[in-house]
Amino acid sequence: MSTRPHIIQGGMGVAVSDWRLARAVAQRGQLGVVSGVALEVVLTRRLQEGDPDGSMRRGLAAFAEQVDPQTTAWILDAYFIPGGLPAQAPYKPVPKFTLAPSMMLQRLTVAAHFVEVYLAKTGHDGLVGVNYLRKIELPIPAALYGALLAGADAVLVGAGSPHEIPALVRSLAAHHDGGLDIKVFGLRDDSGRDRVTFSPAGAFAGAGTPSAAGPALRTQLPHPRVLAIVASNDLAAGLAGDPRTRPDGFIVEGPQAGGHNAPPRGPRRVDEVGQPVYDERDVVDLPALLELGLPVWLAGGQASPDAFRAAVAAGAAGIQVGTAFAFCDESGFEPGLKERVRCAVRDGGLEVRADWRCSPTGFPFQVAQLPGTLGDPSVVAHRRPVCDLAVLRSTYLDESGKVGYRCPAEPDGAFQRKGGRAANTAGRLCLCNALFAAAGHAQRRPGGEIEPAVVTSGRDLRPVAALMAAAGRADGGYGAADVVDYLLAPA
Repeated sequence: MSTRPHIIQGGMGVAVSDWRLARAVAQRGQLGVVSGVALEVVLTRRLQEGDPDGSMRRGLAAFAEQVDPQTTAWILDAYFIPGGLPAQAPYKPVPKFTLAPSMMLQRLTVAAHFVEVYLAKTGHDGLVGVNYLRKIELPIPAALYGALLAGADAVLVGAGSPHEIPALVRSLAAHHDGGLDIKVFGLRDDSGRDRVTFSPAGAFAGAGTPSAAGPALRTQLPHPRVLAIVASNDLAAGLAGDPRTRPDGFIVEGPQAGGHNAPPRGPRRVDEVGQPVYDERDVVDLPALLELGLPVWLAGGQASPDAFRAAVAAGAAGIQVGTAFAFCDESGFEPGLKERVRCAVRDGGLEVRADWRCSPTGFPFQVAQLPGTLGDPSVVAHRRPVCDLAVLRSTYLDESGKVGYRCPAEPDGAFQRKGGRAANTAGRLCLCNALFAAAGHAQRRPGGEIEPAVVTSGRDLRPVAALMAAAGRADGGYGAADVVDYLLAPA
């Protein structure tokens, strides 16, 4: 990343921060970011919808030319449906990640992350990054390799400690094997961890040698900047203090941000509506953070010209902004859902609550209280639990000593048969299916039921209202360029 952007666009949801949004932000001279969550499923669903504009096939054609034509051929054969699925037909499933994922799933994942980053970087010389959640850890090595092959300029990692990511980037950029330690509940050895690995040479024969098929496999790949998303000085100092874990910058995310937030550092307390209570222990000491010698961007409730100027005046490189971009024209939100959110914001009637219980990760998660979504208790009560995507499931050791996989949002009986506690299922939501629905890729169930969406957002919606008013459009819309210009407006 040769230049330092003032604004980093948040890597939101499943396909909300998609290649179109990241590309639009990068074209305005800032860091556009694609969400790296479950892109292997995103790619296959877009292909099954018929890929109307041909973008997925365009990206896969580039993957065939630069990396591996055989992988492209089987992905198209397995998932592309000319004209798209019939209206009530369900999507074809994608295999679930385990500690030992199949080679075909690994290749699909590499290809999917290549396609998203490649499309975001096409047609300009701006900066494009990719955002990963450490909580969704099993796909990361293969996913990161795909992003590196496409020339990602930055890798953002939050929702857990990203201490292994700098070394993983260095290893994969040289086409060497790489992996991550995985927490296994119930494992009794000293570490309580197993490991997921990815081998470029194993997935693509000859990777890193002159004999490899595609040109991207034959050369050392550029190293993207690693930006660690943190919420405490302790984590930042620990990362910066070791050359093996030192990132290239920090994004400091406060509890106003949308999506997952770090839990409070003090005793668990809630307010009158059940939201976690934060106090002075959760406030990051910016001057102390800056003394670590790395650039810092502030996130969470920072989306205003005044906040940007204040951040820079305090020594920060700039700000990260999510919510204002989430509801712009180029974002991947399902258009009808996006319009409903805009209308609610315009009318002043959209409440966003931090929910302690809904996310299977155990992290607080911001949920917009929008009727007809999983922010509506009646919709939650009506949904039949099913776990068919398994993006947020965790690993555990079963009674026979084998590693298994479970999620507190799966059917209660299944979770408890796997040793899970019944109390851990209360209030959990299937964010996997709900976030796919929010991006317009909702699974269809027998009997005509369609998975309901969940809308996550930052709590401060004033920037969205200001952008809508400034654009003056009847549909309440505004563009990514409008967001950049608004934030960088002179005093």
